[in-house]
Amino acid sequence: MPESLTDQFISDFYTSLLHLSGAKLGNNLNKVFDGAGNSTGLALSGDRVVVNNYIYPKGPTTGPTEWLDAFFPVGCVQLTLDNINPQTRIAGTVWQVIAEGQFLVGVGEFTDKNDDYRKFCEYGVTPGSGQLDGEYESKLDVANLPPHQHDMNVGASDVFISSGSPVGNGQTFQATAVGTENSSVGFQEQQQRRNTLAAKSGWNLNDPNGSSASTDDPSDPGYIQDEMRKSLDLNFLRGSAANYSDDIRDFYQTDERFKYKEVIGLWNGETRFVSSVIPDTAGPQWDFNVYEACIDLGAVDVGAAQAGELATTQNATPVVVKGTELVTVNEGATNVQQSTLAGDGDTHNNIPPSYGVYVWQRIS
Repeated sequence: MPESLTDQFISDFYTSLLHLSGAKLGNNLNKVFDGAGNSTGLALSGDRVVVNNYIYPKGPTTGPTEWLDAFFPVGCVQLTLDNINPQTRIAGTVWQVIAEGQFLVGVGEFTDKNDDYRKFCEYGVTPGSGQLDGEYESKLDVANLPPHQHDMNVGASDVFISSGSPVGNGQTFQATAVGTENSSVGFQEQQQRRNTLAAKSGWNLNDPNGSSASTDDPSDPGYIQDEMRKSLDLNFLRGSAANYSDDIRDFYQTDERFKYKEVIGLWNGETRFVSSVIPDTAGPQWDFNVYEACIDLGAVDVGAAQAGELATTQNATPVVVKGTELVTVNEGATNVQQSTLAGDGDTHNNIPPSYGVYVWQRIS
C-alpha cells in the first residue's frame, strides 16, 4: 500500500487498515484490529492509549506536555550507583550532581520521641535551613555531659575555731595533713563533724585532752565527763586506737562502766574507742551519748564493719600544727578542690552507617 491513498481504492488495501471494529471512541478502551480482523497491540478510548498492554497515563488538563517533562520534571532527583550523568541516557535533559557528602532529609517539621522539635526547609530557604544542619564530628562540652561526680582525696586543713563559736576561744583545733580512703566522708567534712563533736561534748580547747574538770576523783561527775571527752582524742594526741598496745585495747574492750566501742570514719583514717553508754555518775546535766553521736555524724562501728572496709593500713596519721598560719573553716562552708584533668577532648563521629549513591538533579 503506497504512503498516499490519493486515487486509491480502500478495498484493494483493506488488510493494512487499522480500525475499532465499528466501536465509537468513548470512556471504554476498545481494541484496534487490522483489516484482516487480527488484534493489534493497541487499544483506544476517548482519552487513553494502550500499547502492548501498557496503559499510558492521562495527560494534563492544561495542555499538551512532553513525556519527558511528565516523568522527569525540572527539579526532580535521580539516584544512581554509577557516576554517569543521566543526560547521556535521557536526551534533551541537563542534570547536575547535588548533595555531595550530605544526607538527604525530608522537608518539613517533626518532633521525635525525645520531644525534640526540628524544622527542615527546602534548599535556599533561610530560616532553619535544613541543608546546613549537622556536622561530621562533634566535641562535647560540660553542658553535654550527664550530671556526675568524681571521688577526690582531699587533705584536711588546720581549722581555726573563732572565739564566737560555742566551744572556741581562738585556739587551734588540729587536723591531719593528708588523706586516706577509709571513710565515706571527705576530710574537710570530717573536720567539720569533729567540730560538732567538740561543741556537743563541751571540749575545752585550752586543754590538750579537752578536759573541763579539775578533779581526779573517779566518782566526780566532772571526771566521768572528761573521760568520755578524752576518748574522742580530737587533738590527735594518742594516735589511732587500732595501734594501741594489747593491754590498752583490752582495757577499752572489757571496761563495763563506759562500754567503749571502736569507731572509724571521723578521724581521717584513725579509730577511736568511745563511750557507748552514759554512766549514772555522769550527772543529770550530761545527756550526750558519744557513740550514738559519732554514728549519727557518719562514723562506722569497727566491730560491725565488714571485714575492715574502712579500717585500712593507714591508721596512724601525722599531726600538723601550723602555729599562726591557720585556715578558718566554718560549718557548712564550701571547700572545692579540682582534680587533675581527665580526657583528651577528642571529637566523636556523628556519621551513621551509610550507602553511597550519586544524587542528580534535573535543571532547566
